[in-house]
Amino acid sequence: MALAENYQTPIKGLPFAQSLIERPLTERPNPELLSEKLALRTTKVMLISEHGAASTGTELFFISGPDYVLTESERQVYLGTAESTDFVLAIVEAEDYAHLAIERWISLREAFTVLPQLQAELLVEAQAISNWIRAERFCPQCGSEVRSSTFGWGQRCVINDHELFPRTDPAIIASVIDQQDRILLGANATFRTHMYSVLAGFVEAGESLESAVRREVFEESGVHVGEVAYRGSQPWPLPRSLMLGFAAEATSEELVPDGAEIKDLRWFSREELRVALESGTIDIPRGVSIAHALIRSWYGEPLPEALNK
Repeated sequence: MALAENYQTPIKGLPFAQSLIERPLTERPNPELLSEKLALRTTKVMLISEHGAASTGTELFFISGPDYVLTESERQVYLGTAESTDFVLAIVEAEDYAHLAIERWISLREAFTVLPQLQAELLVEAQAISNWIRAERFCPQCGSEVRSSTFGWGQRCVINDHELFPRTDPAIIASVIDQQDRILLGANATFRTHMYSVLAGFVEAGESLESAVRREVFEESGVHVGEVAYRGSQPWPLPRSLMLGFAAEATSEELVPDGAEIKDLRWFSREELRVALESGTIDIPRGVSIAHALIRSWYGEPLPEALNK
């Protein structure tokens, strides 16, 4: 039995799939762009440190452009424009901003649960680029230091002028559906107790996305996959993944957990999943994650919570 038609279309309303931010045109370098934007009172500067993003608790903490002191020790990136406002990222050390009214530095996972949509997308973009800048500090060709270029989106070797750009690691994530219209969920060895999710894994060199779905599902569960349909994508900078969502047709049902990444596997009908969630026997990813979106798309309505929370 092939995948049902409703599993072969993009998921509507997938968080971060439709950008609210007009990103800069990095193929048109402008050495003065950052200074020009920071001179505008309407520009907002967000801060990311080793502890996360500066926040007021429920929103990001911003500094007006002219109030931000541009320093060589910090790195700045022009994130783009949204709602007639320019946004600039400053990659900082938390201790240098102890004098400001920052309630706390929040992680990306925490931010997903509290920030409004635009700010959550800003943080996803900012976290991805800051992860790369903090990690890629030296030229891969000669080991020399690198300096910022392309208003923060590139880095250039100070010796040989070799230019570097951010890497993104593609990863597939799939809702595997069998001929009884059940969904396959697994408990990852790294998950907290009772957490079950759809299967996922990184794309290997020289591999198509469809092949990656079939390989990862078989490696982790022993299930063979036939038809594969694309459902949507989501940036996930933990540290630099792009999650590519699929629905996959299971052509076998026997479950064989790999024993390394996956410690348990189960097929769920909608009624079985509802009972398991309401009883608190299992939990699933929530919030903005593409994993939740794939499960909810199969379920067909909002997913129930545990009754005895």
